[in-house]
Amino acid sequence: MTFFDSSALLSSRKIFTLFIRKKFLCISAGRFHMDIKDEAKSKEIVNIPPIISTYRHALQTFDDKNKKDLSTNLNKLKLMMDKLKAEDLGFDKTLNTSAMWKRAGKAPCTYIEVFQNSQINMSIFVLKPGFKMPLHDHPHMHGLLKVISGAVKIRSFSESPVKGPKGVTDFVTRAKQEAARLAQGVHKRRRLFAEISNNKVCSAESQTCVLTPTISNYHEIQALDMPAAFFDILSPPYDTLIEGIGPRRCRYYHVVNEISTNVVELQETDVPECFYCDQAPYLGPILG
Repeated sequence: MTFFDSSALLSSRKIFTLFIRKKFLCISAGRFHMDIKDEAKSKEIVNIPPIISTYRHALQTFDDKNKKDLSTNLNKLKLMMDKLKAEDLGFDKTLNTSAMWKRAGKAPCTYIEVFQNSQINMSIFVLKPGFKMPLHDHPHMHGLLKVISGAVKIRSFSESPVKGPKGVTDFVTRAKQEAARLAQGVHKRRRLFAEISNNKVCSAESQTCVLTPTISNYHEIQALDMPAAFFDILSPPYDTLIEGIGPRRCRYYHVVNEISTNVVELQETDVPECFYCDQAPYLGPILG
């Protein structure tokens, strides 16, 4: 091999080595930028606001396509709501002040609409200290309630079966009469027997309360000695048309008879005059 051949070979090797290094650097740089993008994407996923994750899962839970998984999804939604805090919903802390509720003409309840479509209603209710939201029902609904500020006493009822407890003659007789009246299609205010399913105080540290079309479907909620706020999800919303049932409205009740320590007789009544709401804007992350 001549000197010129050796020189040419050495130059070729240097050029090839330089090319390989440059290519490696380009690939490394590309991977570096991809890693940065993946990391940013990962952080974006991790940093999704809790209320947005809750909203998305609520839509999935109550989508008719997922009926077979309702129980599993409902339990997961409850666990997600258990972790929600007032700040996750952009809750206006001025609604916690005594001065706010002493203002002349202030309604005893403030309603904040978070989101609503044909599947779900998400909202916040804020109650004046000591105020009781009247006993009402949730026809054909599932619902979840999470206290986010203050504390409330919740008393819930489940409609009791017609047969009733043994030995309570009046209960059995009245229940049969009510069943016969309903079977005949007589249209008048409802009268029913209900069993107390919940009677407890809930605070922001408490777990989410759940109601179904048959369990804890009737409840009353009372703020204690300070303003209280709770976030709830109902599905389907009131007045939504349900096939074979039609639109539904909220009905109010009062206890007309104490049958036993845990069974009462409820009578449908007018909306209590003491119950009315004003409204406040939702200040949390945008949904929808």
